[in-house]
Amino acid sequence: MIWMKRLFFSFLLSLLIGQLIAQYPYTQKFTYPAQLPTQVIYDMLSDNKGYIWLATDKGLFRFNGRAFVKIPFDNTRMQSVSYLQQDPEGNIWCMNFYKELFSIKNDTLRNYNFRDKRVYDESIIVNYVATKQHIWLASLENLYQIDKATGTTIKKVHSPEYLGISSIVKNGEEIVAYGAKGWIFKYPAKKEEWIKTPFKYNDTRMMSSGKYIYGSQIGKMRLPAFIVQNGVLKLTKPFNIPQDVLVFHFASTSETEQWICTQTGAYLWDVENGNTRLIFPNQSITDIVKDYQGNYWVSTLDNGLFVCPSLNNKLYSINPGSGFDNISKVTTINKDTVVVGSTKGMLTTFNIKTESRLHYKLPIATEIQFITYDSTDKSVFTNRGILNLKSPNPVKVDDYGKSVIRDHQKNLIVASYNRTYVLNNPLGIRSKETPDTTGIPLYSHYMKNNIFRSGLRIPVFRNARSTNILLSRTKKYFWIAYYDDLYRYCFSDSTFIVRKNNNQKLIARTLYETSDDYLLAGTSNEGLYVIENDKVIKRFHTGNGLKSNNVKGIKERNGKIWVNTDESLQIIDLKSGVIINLLDEYGLGGLTVNDFSLHPDKLLLATTSGLVINDYRGKPVNEIIYFPFIKAHSNGSELTTNSRLPADKNNISFYFDAVQYKSPTNLNYRYKLVGLDTSWKVLSYNIATLNFYRLSPGSYDFKIQAYDINGIYESDLRSFPFQVLKPFWQQWWFIFIMTCLSIGIVYLFLKFWSKRLMLRQGLKERLFKSQLVAIRSQMNPHFIYNVLNTVQGLLYDNRKTEVGNLLGNFSDLMRKTLQASDKQLQSLREEIENLTLYLELEKARFDKDFEYTIEINLQDDTSDLIIPSMLLQPFAENAVKHGLMHKPGKKELRIKFIQSDNGLDVYIEDNGIGRKQSAQINQRNKNKPQPFATKAIAERIELFNKLYKLKITHDVVDQYDELKNPLGTAIHLFIPKYDEERINF
Repeated sequence: MIWMKRLFFSFLLSLLIGQLIAQYPYTQKFTYPAQLPTQVIYDMLSDNKGYIWLATDKGLFRFNGRAFVKIPFDNTRMQSVSYLQQDPEGNIWCMNFYKELFSIKNDTLRNYNFRDKRVYDESIIVNYVATKQHIWLASLENLYQIDKATGTTIKKVHSPEYLGISSIVKNGEEIVAYGAKGWIFKYPAKKEEWIKTPFKYNDTRMMSSGKYIYGSQIGKMRLPAFIVQNGVLKLTKPFNIPQDVLVFHFASTSETEQWICTQTGAYLWDVENGNTRLIFPNQSITDIVKDYQGNYWVSTLDNGLFVCPSLNNKLYSINPGSGFDNISKVTTINKDTVVVGSTKGMLTTFNIKTESRLHYKLPIATEIQFITYDSTDKSVFTNRGILNLKSPNPVKVDDYGKSVIRDHQKNLIVASYNRTYVLNNPLGIRSKETPDTTGIPLYSHYMKNNIFRSGLRIPVFRNARSTNILLSRTKKYFWIAYYDDLYRYCFSDSTFIVRKNNNQKLIARTLYETSDDYLLAGTSNEGLYVIENDKVIKRFHTGNGLKSNNVKGIKERNGKIWVNTDESLQIIDLKSGVIINLLDEYGLGGLTVNDFSLHPDKLLLATTSGLVINDYRGKPVNEIIYFPFIKAHSNGSELTTNSRLPADKNNISFYFDAVQYKSPTNLNYRYKLVGLDTSWKVLSYNIATLNFYRLSPGSYDFKIQAYDINGIYESDLRSFPFQVLKPFWQQWWFIFIMTCLSIGIVYLFLKFWSKRLMLRQGLKERLFKSQLVAIRSQMNPHFIYNVLNTVQGLLYDNRKTEVGNLLGNFSDLMRKTLQASDKQLQSLREEIENLTLYLELEKARFDKDFEYTIEINLQDDTSDLIIPSMLLQPFAENAVKHGLMHKPGKKELRIKFIQSDNGLDVYIEDNGIGRKQSAQINQRNKNKPQPFATKAIAERIELFNKLYKLKITHDVVDQYDELKNPLGTAIHLFIPKYDEERINF
């Protein structure tokens, strides 16, 4: 890509030169369509933000130095636009040829709506002016003053003569319109009306320089120009350009630079005296603007866009029309004179002041390898021979190889393609004799056994190819760069090989000694070596700032080193190591520089297309880079500075754009998101967007700065502070509410827990009391009396065995009842054992009239099933005492246990007298001790249900026969599953 770029610039320069001998500024053309998508440009504008705007046949384009951006329309009947302006508020305006006026809002061309139908009825709109509050619109016949905010017409001023208005322009706060036949309208004025002047122009154009308004006739008519100041028209001289040149337009790039844009080029115009100077030839120029960095932008009607970095970059064709303008070497002789050589062997003395050329007559077309001026003899030494500055005939024609120096005796030391040697003074009368070695031991040493040129004895240092030779400032020694090593020769007869610090060979192609006695050795692939006392102390290469490691030339000025590589011309500060790219700085980037020379007040560049001369500006000064905008968007919405983003919208994108024209590809950005980044990060020039995702809550400040990698330019530091809010659950108010709510919940929980604990404790106490009641019911005196009475009866009948069994059962029942008194729950096995003991005692009491059965239908072992203690015996006791006791005959009690998935079903059935007759008997025997009451049983069950959150249910059903005679009572008791390990006692 680099060689293509250079080829393009060479081709461009050759086109600009053509057959002309005169010099013109160096310009660059934007390629079509790779860079600029059109060749037709009607108008241009350089705005106060630094952008260049192009009004073209394909729409409006904005340029920032790196890319052309097309501005879309909201609606339009025509893409072509012209009449570019910027109002005092910074808004860009333009108009197309269908009388549609546009302004840019949110990067879109918005069609301006005129409320006055008369505006749309005008056949031609000449031009318009956008001020802070108004739009001034000029048709051929009328001026309209329009309220910019509403589009309504404030006033309409009719032209004094039909089809008279030809131009309208703004200069500061002043609006001036010109009408045919000498009419002038000025606003503001005491009396806003057309004023007649004696100066008549037909097709007039005016321009504002910021100080004055200038105008004249366009086309081919050459009438005197005029200046308008405070509404007064003053004539000046006509501009002196050829009569057949068609004038398009007038442009102003400063108060002192006025331009005439014509069909054949652009002329710099001195309005006062009418003098002009052709600057940009051979193009149909439509406009010229100057950007904030001093570049000139030249638009054409049919050949696209050109940029001129400086009017001081002048391109000279040394050998016009001959194809010899590929300049290989240039050397400054004095303030006015330089000598240049071409790749085709042409040598020319060129006078910068008069632009005169003296071409030397040389027979062999060989590329000029070096040009060395000897001020003592006023002679120029080259590889083609020796020249005199006053005659085209060479003093001597000879092949002097790659480089030469002269010693203090004026002997010539030659570095050639195959050896290095010494010749006698070539300008002396004994030039063909052996050099005088008197006082130069080095020559005598190398004279031994070396024969050269028909037996002529001369010193030959090495039979090896050399590339450069350099005499030290002390003139006591010299260096020769060979193809395989760098040698230092002392005239006092010593030779030293200069090597790198690791004793590797140093292969140099060009040499230079600084004012600080450093030797600089430029190489073809390793950059620049700095040598002190034959030791390498520093190296510059592509890794630390050089554009290329191929060094072609070295010079020094004001303590700074100028280095020409095959990529750029650079300045090196040896102390600080700072490197500046001069070609970029001077707007000459992409130019192939073969050689350069530091003229006392100019920089001379030998290029592939001629000699480029720049008025040397000294050390480049820091300049600001315009940084027009930085925008931020979050979730599709544009943000303002200090925005507060919700926590769920914490993705943010930044859009930024710096405007740089001097060296656009050297533009970088440094940025840091304060609050996230701890160090600065770098972006290249082609990145204009940064995205940050899922930012944590906190305060941030996005800081960004544009800068030139050479350290020449930088922008102001731009800042965009914003804040990402915490989620509502992390906000102080939410935390406060939740804290209060939590405290309230904890308080209520503790209160509820305490109340529940107290309630549970009360339940336990009540359950304990009910358990005591159950124990008392089983150990009441009446029950004991009945047992003892049964024992007495058995003793009377001498039934001792049964007495023993009865007493054993009684004692076991009492023991187990007491053991169960401290348990809320016990196994079904224990409950059945207690129940069996009780029923055995009752059976002994009733003797053979009482029978009971216990049926167990379980999947689990009775030891694994847990039920409330002393729950079943009261039901059995009531069945015996209330149902069976008063029944004559056979008394039966059946108890059945059935296990289900949810718990245990217990069925207790008797064939007693029923609850109704039992109640009647109990009513008659009020003094009889009462058994365990049904109410107490129900209360105990309820206490269990509340305490353990498991529901025990029981049903009592009276059974009758067909005649409603009682058959007994059936009790169904459901006991849920109890997990003894998970129940807190």
